[in-house]
Amino acid sequence: MKLQNIGVIGEVTLPDNWYERADKKGAGSGRTFSPNVTTEAEIVFFPRIVPLDEASRKVFIHLLKEAEIDNLSDEQILALRTVMGVATAGDNQITNSGTPGTLDGPVFYIENARTVDINGKTVLRVIGNYTNGKSFNGIFYPAGAEGKIVEELFLQTTRTESIDKYLTLFEKVLSTVAWR
Repeated sequence: MKLQNIGVIGEVTLPDNWYERADKKGAGSGRTFSPNVTTEAEIVFFPRIVPLDEASRKVFIHLLKEAEIDNLSDEQILALRTVMGVATAGDNQITNSGTPGTLDGPVFYIENARTVDINGKTVLRVIGNYTNGKSFNGIFYPAGAEGKIVEELFLQTTRTESIDKYLTLFEKVLSTVAWR
């Protein structure tokens, strides 16, 4: 299934047996697709509506102009907290020193954060798990003329052990991304 003009993505191809989830439509929710046999996995195109603060934007743009980075440093991850979402992947073991498993603790555990090239555009790639058992593998990229808006494209599964089942498919989806 070819999709066109989703934010700064001009075109991307999803497997034909995936469908757009009507139960996930609504303001601020982006577009969510799942295989027609299960809802344990989702591929989500998520545009953030709130612009980045200037400091976060500058760090993000600077890192994306550098050579690919295999493992971001703790300082870089701290600086990208807003880019990753302060209540989602940005609330992780590096940005939140609260006790894991408590209300004040991090909601996300980063396994890896790096910058990678996806078809000619450098993006932030984050892999990890939420404390609620969901797994996340996604990319963050700037949108808008000045890069003040962040968009995300990610694979998420309802159970940590399910992510491996869908990774090859997600890599294939990423390989079809054509940027505008």
